[in-house]
Amino acid sequence: MLDPRHTCCRRALACCVTVAALGPFGGLAAQSSLETRTVVLDGHAVRVQTAGISTRRQGSPIVIFEAGATNSLEAWGGILRGVAADAPVVAYDRAGLGQSAWDSITPTPQHVTRRLRSLLTRLGVVPPYVFVGYSWGGMLAYHYASHYPTEIAGLVLVDPAPVLTLSLREHIAPFDSVGAGRVGFDAYWSGFASLFARATPAVRAEFDVFRSLLTKELYERDLRPLPAVPLTVIVAAKYLPIPSLQLPYDPAVHFAVDLRQRVREFERWVSASSRGTLVVSNQFTHAIPREDPDIVLWAVRRILAASRNQVP
Repeated sequence: MLDPRHTCCRRALACCVTVAALGPFGGLAAQSSLETRTVVLDGHAVRVQTAGISTRRQGSPIVIFEAGATNSLEAWGGILRGVAADAPVVAYDRAGLGQSAWDSITPTPQHVTRRLRSLLTRLGVVPPYVFVGYSWGGMLAYHYASHYPTEIAGLVLVDPAPVLTLSLREHIAPFDSVGAGRVGFDAYWSGFASLFARATPAVRAEFDVFRSLLTKELYERDLRPLPAVPLTVIVAAKYLPIPSLQLPYDPAVHFAVDLRQRVREFERWVSASSRGTLVVSNQFTHAIPREDPDIVLWAVRRILAASRNQVP
């Protein structure tokens, strides 16, 4: 059972930590200077926001932000400035999102990782990296970290979608539990596809990649184990209804079943970490960066401290 308040699991062991009691961080109000610029990669413009690169101390971690599916870097709101008060930061718009040009290449995790590495090289930003990934961006951060483990100092995954680590059978299992089975699974994703039918080519392409990965065999997903670095996973346990989706089952009941499965999967992730923490709260929905930016700041600062062998 999930505690109706905040539940924290370190190496998959429950401990009594109420994150809300930490209170707001002054970092959101900090006047850290963010620089916005355009970098050209393979002939295509990429919008980037950075802070602290020129004054970065050698060997200190830099925080790389990866937004959710279809999101621009604005999804992070004031979090970038808050983190920039403590460490250098890099955030960017993926191809065709926000103010970055569309490169017309299918945005698979492999392509996104290659492109991000090229961007970081162009910026002169060398490891170590602390990655912060939101939703689908959490899986993109996972993919990067699994392929380049020696570059990673820590990870913060904000309500990630475990698309790459669960099999198709596991993805269908929560639908089976509510009596909907494969029909319910297909209805759910077809409903989302209809919502994106009139979106830009880049948005549709990103959704199509996300959806296609669900049905691939695990060995086809090009994923490797995460490095044993400090890891925090934040999970939203508050249901967010989507009225425009017409589904042949009770979506709130499905959400509860799916949540239990995801928490079990995230416990597996954090148990393999050198310092893993799982935070589950029904105080916010999937829109965590907007609804509770302080918890993201707390997690990033904790990982930064852990990467320096200091636990706050």
